[in-house]
Amino acid sequence: MVVASASNKGTSKEQLLRLYWNRASVKRQLKSLQQERHELLDRLKDSESQVARAQEQLDGLERLLVNPIAAANAMVYFQLRNVWRVASQRLEQFSVDIEQDRLERERKALQDSAISKRQRRLAAIEENTRNTRCERTGLSAEAEKLEASLARMHLLKRLFRRRAVESEIDGMRAQVESLTNQLREFDELAEKLEGEPLPEVEDLSIENRRYVNTAVIALAQHLVVHFSPNRLAQTSREAMRRTVGEMRFGDRRECDRMVESIRSRIADLKAESKLAELVRQRAARISTELQYRSETDTVPGVFSLNRIMPSANAKRYGRRSADAAIEVNVLADDYWDLSRHLI
Repeated sequence: MVVASASNKGTSKEQLLRLYWNRASVKRQLKSLQQERHELLDRLKDSESQVARAQEQLDGLERLLVNPIAAANAMVYFQLRNVWRVASQRLEQFSVDIEQDRLERERKALQDSAISKRQRRLAAIEENTRNTRCERTGLSAEAEKLEASLARMHLLKRLFRRRAVESEIDGMRAQVESLTNQLREFDELAEKLEGEPLPEVEDLSIENRRYVNTAVIALAQHLVVHFSPNRLAQTSREAMRRTVGEMRFGDRRECDRMVESIRSRIADLKAESKLAELVRQRAARISTELQYRSETDTVPGVFSLNRIMPSANAKRYGRRSADAAIEVNVLADDYWDLSRHLI
């Protein structure tokens, strides 16, 4: 009876502990679910706010479109925003392409250097192998000559000189064995060198990063020049920072002319066949003007980019309006989201 009572008490204690653990687990799960519920409610509120803002914008746009003049202005507004997107996408793709090109160049230079170093070491090993093999062949031949000479010796003479000659032969055989081991080591070293992987570039050098950034800045400036007629570049930047209802571009005829100008400039940009050369010329020119705050900086200071020369290969700013400097700092004003495309 005492044993049964003790067994029942042990079982009850285990059941109580199991209930306690289950209760603690349920409380943890409940707390996790409550936290998840709060997070979902917050996300729902954010979504509702976004929907409300979008609906408010849609209502405002509908009110604008009722008025023909306002609708024409809205058309210009969204065309200008498209100018910004087109230029930003062009800048992004150019940045990716030129960075990849510089990475491949740096990788090739690094691996070519490693291959040259490896070939020099292999050539040295091959020369050592050749010299060692010749030395081993000579020693083997000498040992064989001594053995043959010992065999031909007169019995009495061999009795007195045998030990000295055999000792000399043993020394030669030991040297031959040592040289054989050296040859084996040379072969293993050559095999190891040939099997070593070529080094990879982890990141671009400061020089190449500056090169990429200079080219991207040059393209950003070129795009400002390209969209400078009717101040499309400056106005597109303003359109990206203001709402459609805050901007006015004139009457219906003026808006139509502006839309046509925008479409024409975008089409000309897509059809530009000398873009790469123009950007290269502009990059070569501005590279002499860019200044950096330290030797490790790869993005130039904004103070060195205050103006844009209309022509990439012009020697100086002209007096004519067509040659006049464009007072735009692409880096300071973050044209075409330039800061996102620099490395």
